Formats: sequence, C-alpha cells, structure tokens
Amino acid sequence: MRTAKTAGVLMSLVFTGSIATAQPPAAPEPRGETQGIKETEKFIKQGGEVSHAVGVAKQQVQNTLASYNALVSASSKNMKKDYGKLLKEMKEMDEKTAAARTEIGDMEAVGKTYFAGRETTIAGISDPKLKATAQQRLAASQKQHADVLASMRSTGEALEPIRKELDDQIKFLGSDLNPSAAASLAPNAKKLNDQGNTVFAKADEAINNANTYFNGLRSETGK
Repeated sequence: MRTAKTAGVLMSLVFTGSIATAQPPAAPEPRGETQGIKETEKFIKQGGEVSHAVGVAKQQVQNTLASYNALVSASSKNMKKDYGKLLKEMKEMDEKTAAARTEIGDMEAVGKTYFAGRETTIAGISDPKLKATAQQRLAASQKQHADVLASMRSTGEALEPIRKELDDQIKFLGSDLNPSAAASLAPNAKKLNDQGNTVFAKADEAINNANTYFNGLRSETGK
C-alpha cells in the first residue's frame, strides 16, 4: 500500500515537473522608449573610437617610415642610435595597428546590437507604410555600415605588407648596419614609401567615410 502511494506521489511530481518544464518561455520585456537612443549613442561612440584608432595607427606607420628613412638615407650621422629609434617606432606601430583591429571588431559587435534593436522596434510599428519606410532606412543604414566596416578592415590589411617589409629590412640592417648596406636598400625604400602613401590616402578615405556615416546618425548636429 505504501509502495503504491509512494509511486503515486512520484508520478505526481514527475507529471507536475513535466508541465512546469513545458511552459512557454517568458516573453521578453518590452523595449523602453529611449533604449534605441541609448544604443544609437553607444554605436556612434564606438564608431568615433574606431576612426580615432585607425587615425592613430596611420600616424604611427608614418612615424615609423620617417625613422626608417632617416636611417637609410645618407644624412644619418649615428646609425646605431637611429636604428634603436626605428625599433622603438616599429614596436609602437605593432601596438597601434593591433589596437585598431580590436576597435574594428568591437564596432562590428556593437553594430549587431544596434541593428537588432532597430529591427525589434520596427517590428512593433502597426502602420504598414511607416513600417516599410523604417525597414528601407534600416537596410540602407546596414549597407552603409557594412561598407564602412569593409573599408576599415581593408585599410588594416593594406598596412600588413608594409609592416612585414619593414620588419625584413630592420632584420637586414640589424645584421649589417653600415652606410653601404643602407644605400643598398634605396630601391626598397622608394617602393615602401610609395606603398605607404597609397595606404595613407586609403586610411583617410576610410576615416572620412566612417565619420560621415556616424555623424549622420546623431540626433544633435554640431558635435
């Protein structure tokens, strides 16, 4: 008798637990009226940080090339000192370009949150015509953002060949640091500087496009 009663209690618990487990998940909390504004502000802030990081990386590459040029040119009076400066600038360049890549990745993550929030808000619009307009604007903004992101990444990728070439030439000079060795790098130096000028122009264009895009999202002008 006790066994039957115990079994009945266990079945009751299992059955009750099954019902509890089968309950539908709680509906997500409705988005606040200002949540979209906060997400937009965070998105814009991240965009500004990316532009800044890419600009800093570009400037550091320019500084590194300037140190390199000073070393391989005939004007260097103390090659050992100039070589040490170049090593320092190279280290700074690696750090600044890595920081820019991190910021670009963060911009992509923040963008996903921003666009997902807009999609959720638009889904709650009841007027079909107004909803369609909102969806069209969202799609256009997503495309612009994708273009900005691709441009920033392309700039970062274009810096890598310069970094590798500089690294090779630094190693070359490290094993043969004298005026004749530096003079032998003249053709390489011209090619490296030409590459740099192309990448710098590309970086400026990417930064300008990013600034135009993110400034267009601001609710206040003149910032």
